[in-house]
Amino acid sequence: MNGYTLMAESYRKLMNEGKIEKEVAEKEIRIYEFLATCDDDDKCIMVDSSAFNDIIRAFLKMAVKNADIDEEAQDKVLNQLRWIFDEKTAKEVLQNG
Repeated sequence: MNGYTLMAESYRKLMNEGKIEKEVAEKEIRIYEFLATCDDDDKCIMVDSSAFNDIIRAFLKMAVKNADIDEEAQDKVLNQLRWIFDEKTAKEVLQNG
């Protein structure tokens, strides 16, 4: 059993105890059960598909904006992030990060 399976079981328990709405729990359970079947290559393929790019970029942009660096440095970092998303695969980033 991995962490994703444990999360699915936690949502199943919360649903059965009536602590979370069934529709919400079922969606969480479905996603965590799917992730439990994925290996690192599968996760890289999902990231490379660009399905998560907007979300990842928003997280990174927030981090850069909240960092104590000047605006010019922020722009450099954000430009590098755009380049990395366009030019590198998830596997390359994991191996070289």
